Amino acid sequence: MACTLILRDLSIERSTNHITKSDYKKLTVAGPVSSMVFMFEKTWLACAIGNRIFIYKIDEGRHISTLSAHIRQINVLLYDDDKGCLISGGEDGLVYRWDIEGIKLDRNIESQPAKSYQGHTQAINDLSVIKLAKSHLLLTASNDSSVRLWDIVSGKCICTLLCPSEVHSICSAELSRTIFCGLSNGNIHAISLSQLTTLQHQSQNSSITIDQTNSRIFNHHSGIVNCLQLSDHEQILYSGGKDKNFAIWDVPSGQIRFKTQNHGAISNVFLTKIDLSDESSTKNICLPFNTLSNDSTGETSEYMLSNGTDDSIQLVAMPGTTTDYEELAMRHNIISPVYHQMATMLLNQQMNT
Repeated sequence: MACTLILRDLSIERSTNHITKSDYKKLTVAGPVSSMVFMFEKTWLACAIGNRIFIYKIDEGRHISTLSAHIRQINVLLYDDDKGCLISGGEDGLVYRWDIEGIKLDRNIESQPAKSYQGHTQAINDLSVIKLAKSHLLLTASNDSSVRLWDIVSGKCICTLLCPSEVHSICSAELSRTIFCGLSNGNIHAISLSQLTTLQHQSQNSSITIDQTNSRIFNHHSGIVNCLQLSDHEQILYSGGKDKNFAIWDVPSGQIRFKTQNHGAISNVFLTKIDLSDESSTKNICLPFNTLSNDSTGETSEYMLSNGTDDSIQLVAMPGTTTDYEELAMRHNIISPVYHQMATMLLNQQMNT
């Protein structure tokens, strides 16, 4: 069953907020999309459809390649720009690396993966990459209550973290070398890689049980933590859950700086920057095409875009690290553009900061 993605690039200037059909680009894809990611400076789009990955060239709206290896639905895609590879994780518990430069640009020929990462026994929920010097570590989060750390090139499993419950989201801080894991019991565990290295050396075991003795626990959510994101400076953690709650955490102290509740379960959190000196930039937000910043002064404010299962989107102004703030939330219901990763919104009034 073919489906349609609706893409809108809001970097194009327009004199009014009136939206016409010409503002949108439609991309017909092979079926319902479970995950998607942009590649090559957003000129290519990889869509997980069932147990295959379809690659599209956006400007031409053309299907150029198909990647096939999974035996069940693909849950998550990740693109490592430095390594030029696409990573996929699925319901089958399998993880594959696809070297994009080596794929066959023929939609009638299914390309095979360059590497497989095998070890998980249940579905893969999330992926992340952490860069350490010249090496890249791939992190995989699974329903088997574990996080595995892999050498992204060799495919060797370096370490397995045994968590208290299913792991549904993961993100990593390169500066502090910390892994954040969102669990099904509502807890977020912050795990130091340097501490893990010490524990692994002492136990001479590739598996480490994670608990309160070797991790910091951020507790607020009452159910599955669906998504985690870190700010650029890695001092702020954003979390969204199935319990409809969104929280902003101060990482050094582990305290909540801001919290709010959505109309429905929060499935994704995106971070972008808004140029507060430009009125039009506060009215038009587009993800994942635009990242706006105030380069002239260096003064930028971070915002969170989250979309729930009720087809609503929230824009929340992030507080500064040294100033007091008020809770700022603006909601604007839109017609869902088929897939939440491509969510776009139009705000009809200027943000108050």
